[in-house]
This record gives sequence, C-alpha cells and structure tokens, in this order.
Amino acid sequence: MNLLEHIAKAKADKVRTLDLSKQGIRLLPPQLFELDTLEDLKLDGNKLVELPDEIGNLQNLKSLSVSENDLMLLPEAIGKLSKLENLYLGYNSLSEIPETMGKLTHLQKVNIAENQLLDLPDCIGNWKELSKLSLHDNMLSMIPKTVGKLKKLTKLYLDNNDLESLPDTIGGMDSLEYLMVSGNKLMYLPDSIGDLQKLRELVLDENSIESVPESIADCPVLALLSLAQNPLSGELPKAISGKAGLRIEV
Repeated sequence: MNLLEHIAKAKADKVRTLDLSKQGIRLLPPQLFELDTLEDLKLDGNKLVELPDEIGNLQNLKSLSVSENDLMLLPEAIGKLSKLENLYLGYNSLSEIPETMGKLTHLQKVNIAENQLLDLPDCIGNWKELSKLSLHDNMLSMIPKTVGKLKKLTKLYLDNNDLESLPDTIGGMDSLEYLMVSGNKLMYLPDSIGDLQKLRELVLDENSIESVPESIADCPVLALLSLAQNPLSGELPKAISGKAGLRIEV
C-alpha cells in the first residue's frame, strides 16, 4: 500500500490516529490535510524540510510528532491547531518558532530538543497547561522572562545551550520539580530559585558558576544539587551543605 492509498483508507475509516513514520516522505500530499477526524499524527523519521500551511486544516489534532526530520521552518498556520496538547519537534534544524504558537494554549508537552534554536518568543508564556518542556541541545542564549508564567510546568530541560543566565522570573514556576541546565555558560543563579517549593533536582554541571545563592536552601524538597565541573570558589553556604536530605555533587 503506497502513501496515497494509506491516506485514502484512513479517510474512509475516519481514523483518529495515523502513523506515517519512517516512510521516506519528503513532501506531504494535500490529501493528508483532508483527514478532519485526525487527533494523533506521527511523521517521525522522514525527510521533511517543511510543513505546509495546510497543516492548520487538521483542527482536531491533539498530538503532532515530526521528530527526526530536516525541518528548518514551521508555518505560522501551526497556530491554528487550537486543540494541540503534545508537540514533538526534536532532532530537526529549526532556528526559531513562529509567534503564532502562542495560540496553542492547551499544550501539555513540547519537545524541540536537538535543533538550532537561537531564541524563543515571549509567547511561550501562554502555554499555561504545559507540564514538560524539552529544549536541550540547542543554541539558546537566553530564556524569556515569560517562562515564569508556566505555573504547571514540572520538568524543564535546558542542557547544552549557550545560556549565561536564567531569568529572575523562574521562581514563579510553582510546580517545577526538575530543572536541568548542564552544559551552558551560567555564571550565577537568580536568588528567586529559592522560591521553587517543589524543586527536587537541580542539575548545573559544566557551567561557569563560582558561587550559588544561599536561597537554594529554601527549596524544601530539593534532593539533588549537582554542580560538577564548575569553577566553584570556596565552600557552599552552610545552609545548603548542611541541608537535611540533600545530596550534593561537585
């Protein structure tokens, strides 16, 4: 069964899930965007360089996975996918994401890891339902202050970027449990990190951190603080080194 036959059958069966992964697809046929019942579309491991504007026609999509392709751009029409909850774009060549993605207010999981992102638009602060955000292995030099609006985010992966600092607003992420920022250029941490009442793991290996704020000791359930391969000067504040239940790796 070729691609068009596969899509025709999916249309006849009014499918909600369609997996077209690893089919060697370079261009998506227009017939695909007539599948108005589709809720879950997988296009991983193909040879896609772009998504056409017609992607916005799939109004019922809740999950879209286009990992391991050659995407360089996303169409603004992606902002029309108003029901989208899961978006997987890892292992592509994206250098930016369109502002229209701020309209995707039902997103719960977003993975744009292993791309070439240089920055993020402020509109990511609209992703109020987001619980997991993977941005590791990009080229990000800063994180927008609006990240502090992500009150439901529990996991944030920022490893292997070019970050020199984290925004003060990070303390507003009330649900954050795991913060991974290894392999960056951090020289310091904001005091507001101590406001993260649910933070369990803070991994900061391979940065340029010389000292950490004493406020880290205010994170009541912090179980792991990893600072390996940082140029730390002197000892950690006693409030941190003596904190019960905290494992520190340096």
